[in-house]
Order: sequence, then C-alpha cells, then structure tokens
Amino acid sequence: MELEDLARKYALKNAVEHEGECNTNAVIGQIFAESEFQDKGKVGRAAGKICGEINQMSLEEQKEEIEAYEYEEPEKEEHDPIPDLEVEDGEDVVLRLAPNPNGAPHIGHGRMAVINGELKKKYDGKLILRYDDTDPQTKRPLKNEEYDAYKMQKEDFEWLGYDIDEVRYCSKNFDTYIEYAEELIEMNKAYVCFCSQEEGQKYRKEGKACPHRDQDISETFTHWEEMKKDGGAIEEGEATLKVKTDLNHKNPAIRDFVAFRIIDNPDHPITGDEYRVWPMLDFQGAIEDHEMGTTHIFRGKELRASKERQEYIYDYLNWEYPHVNHWGNVQISGLNAPVSGSELNKMIEKNELEGWSDPRAPTLRALRRRGFQPEAIREFFIEMGVTENDVDASIEGLEKANTRVIDEASDRAFFVREPISVKIEDCPNDLKAEIPVHPEYPERGNREYDLDVESSKVEVYIEENDLEDGFFRLKGLCNVRIEDGRATFEPGDHKTALKNDGDFIHWAPMSAEDAVVRMPNGDTENGLLEPKDIAIGEVVQFERFGFVRKDSEHTFFYGHQ
Repeated sequence: MELEDLARKYALKNAVEHEGECNTNAVIGQIFAESEFQDKGKVGRAAGKICGEINQMSLEEQKEEIEAYEYEEPEKEEHDPIPDLEVEDGEDVVLRLAPNPNGAPHIGHGRMAVINGELKKKYDGKLILRYDDTDPQTKRPLKNEEYDAYKMQKEDFEWLGYDIDEVRYCSKNFDTYIEYAEELIEMNKAYVCFCSQEEGQKYRKEGKACPHRDQDISETFTHWEEMKKDGGAIEEGEATLKVKTDLNHKNPAIRDFVAFRIIDNPDHPITGDEYRVWPMLDFQGAIEDHEMGTTHIFRGKELRASKERQEYIYDYLNWEYPHVNHWGNVQISGLNAPVSGSELNKMIEKNELEGWSDPRAPTLRALRRRGFQPEAIREFFIEMGVTENDVDASIEGLEKANTRVIDEASDRAFFVREPISVKIEDCPNDLKAEIPVHPEYPERGNREYDLDVESSKVEVYIEENDLEDGFFRLKGLCNVRIEDGRATFEPGDHKTALKNDGDFIHWAPMSAEDAVVRMPNGDTENGLLEPKDIAIGEVVQFERFGFVRKDSEHTFFYGHQ
C-alpha cells in the first residue's frame, strides 16, 4: 500500500473514532508503528495532507468510505522474549547484577537490569546487586563527596522497577578470597609466578610450564606471605598468584590464569590500604557466585573464556557451576556520548559534561531527567530479548517506546522560539482562546485566555519563522491572514483553515514567561512558554517541537519528538 493510501486508511479510522476529526500525530504514530515507512518528513507531510482532506468530510462520508478498508488486527503469535531457565523442581532461582561501580549506570546496563529483573519476576527468584569493586587502578570505584556510584547504581536499577533483595560489596570479602586462594595452594592448584607479563604470555602461547609452576607447596606459601606483607621482599609487579589449568587447552587465555596481583597503596574508597593482594575479576567473581548461591548468569558472549577459567576453580573445590547464558553485543546508534563509565568520568572531570545526569550523557539518570520512563526502557530491552547475535538498535526505538508510554498522560503546551509580537487586526471584542489540554481527550478541558482586545486588535507572540504571507490557524484562537507582516482576523474555525490550505501554528499570549530547553546535543533553545503552570518533574509535549520534562523553574530537558 502506498504511503498516502496507508495514511488515508489510518486517518479515516481515527476520525470515525473521534466524532469526525482525526489527529495528525496519532496517524503518524500508527504509520511508524505498523509499516515500513520511517522517514519522518515524508510521513509527516503525507499524514498532514490526508488528515486535512479527511477533516473536511462529514462524519457520514467518513463512515461510508471507511467500509472500503479492512482493519482486522492480525493475530499475534504468543512470544515470551524472556528466556526460560533450566530450573529443577524446587530449585530457587538466584540472579545477580554485577556492575563495576565506577560511574552511574548507562543505557547498556539497562539490558542487564531488565533481563535479570524480569527473570526474578518470572521465577519469583532472588536478585542480588553485587559491586565488582576490586580493581582500584583501571576501573577505580567512584565514591567521593560529589558522586557515589554505589548509591547511584542502586537508585537507578530500582528506578527501573526491580527490587534488590541483597547488596554485596566484593571489596568487603577479601578474607574469603584469600581463604580460598590458600586452599588452592594447599591443593597444589595455585602457585606464585615471577614471570613478567610478556614472559607469561609467551609460555601460555607455547603451552609450556613456566619455571615457577613446579615449586613445592611450602615455597608457594612463603612467596604468598611475602606478597601479602607490606614492605615485603616481593614488590608490586614482581609476582602474581596463578591458578593451574590445562597447558594444552586450545585457548591460550585459559592456560594458567592470574588470580591475584599486588597493588601498593590502592587507597580504595571502601577498604583503604588494608589489603596488598587483590583478586582478579574472574577469581573474585567465581568465589562470589558460589558464596551467593547464584544459579543463573547472563553475560556477554565475549566472556566465554571467563566461564572456562572459573570452571577450573569450581572443579578443584568440588562446586557446581551456575547455568550461563551468553548474549551478543548491543550497538545503540544516535547517542551523543560514549557508553563507557570510564570515558564519561573523564568527560565530567574535564567539564565536557556537567555530571552523570547531563542531558548529553547516555546514562539512565540522564534519560530519566529528559522524561524517559522506566516502562519504556523495560519494553525496549524486553523486546530485544536474549540472543547471541549482535543487535543493532537505535535511540529512536527507545523514543518510540517512550512515546507509547507518555503520549496519553502528557498535556500539550506551546513553546514559541525566536518570538516576535504580532497585532491581529479586525478582531471581535469577545475573542477568547480555548486550547485543548490534550487534543485526543477533550474531557480534560481547555487552556482558556480572555485576551485584551483594544481597538479591535489583539497582540500575541508567534515564531519569527511563521511570520510569512498566507492563511494561518492560530491553534485554539482564530484564523488570520498575514500579508507583508500585517495580520488580519479571518472568521471561521479550524475547518475553514483547512479549506484554505492554512497552516496551523502555535502562539503565546503577551503574559507568557521565558523558558529554556536543554537539548541532548548540548545546545539550548530559548523561547516563551504557554501555559506557565507546569509542575517541576512533569512531562509535557511542546506542540511542533517534542516531548520535554520540566527540570527547574524555567528550564526543560528535551526528550524526543
């Protein structure tokens, strides 16, 4: 079906459902949702043209023509994008979120939270938030007077709608990690290696044992104690504790991997300088999942090697490894900043971002500040599902999901950029503005203004770009004809404007207040706002502009179209 035919089909349906008058935005939304047409400009022009034609017809004519179209909803195949888990009878499901607390959660963390949170609901399971905070160098935890990533992450995950049953700090469990490391040493499954990083890589690549692998257990314990001791004979970078694996393993990365290294003066925000030996993520995570009773893990497919390394620890200690599901990478186009806690932290330190909720940041709290709803983020990732295939998504997909959530509840308002005052001549003395609070819900009433008519003239603000010669409809007010910058009142209603091919434009009364909209790309838009009584935190739609959220007294954050 051609675009205009499709627009006519949806416009007729919308008009009949709303007593003879169709809404252009509703038709545009249905075209986007149910067809391959995605060019905003083309869809908008087609819908505007067709809606204008349909609104000139009588309701009886609309009902007669609608009979030519079929509107049966196609049967939707039952599909649960949340995967089924391998669960034995009577088994409790224990899931975990395991972020590194080096910044606020970004949109990528949303997938981790949504999938695990939905599985918790599906299986009435337990959800643990575990802070993998044992890397004070390359992924240093963020906790200071200005920002506390531990707090931000818990707040943002709970904002998505998932209850956290337990919170764990890996940095508080060092004694447990050390205890298991020493148990592996006692079993002769771990040893202290003095090879440089380059030497270790060479031996792993060749599948050969390094010179330190066959040291006896007592020698390993002696070296291990020196590693743990402040001011000991072994300095940082001189030795690591490695777990023995199969030297013939096909993947060199699995062969004899590092479990602990020395870090002097870590100055960790939780443990300070209490410990000198620090576990690597694979060792720490393996122990934690056992201690937590984790039953199911969801992680990126690039971490397959982590599973294989950790399984050696589980085999040595006679533990049962959790069920693991891998998923592919998600690439979300249309973001204004990198999806990386480390990179975002650098941008904040350089004042390139004002903080973790800067509208340019791809963080959950920045999206929240812009008016995105947790329901939309959940829908976005639930529909994405769990697959090992890489997924290409766009921020527009999230915007569409958010529109479905907020459109009905969002009142309408006018935001006039680059305002210019215009005096409308030949106005009736009783001219009154009645602007629908929401065009699809007339029961919500109107925004009403008694305008000050003096000498048959009324002064209002319009956007400078709209000051062109032609026939126009000032939404909710009146029709005007503009010639050479002079505006004259024209009798009739919105249907009169349609018959005269008049464009619909928004406006603001002379009592309008200044407002600023902060855009996701860092730009700002200044203008005048009508109405003035929008509550802080409220999401509204500025007509002909987009959805926004009021952030402070005169400032709004732009969400999307």
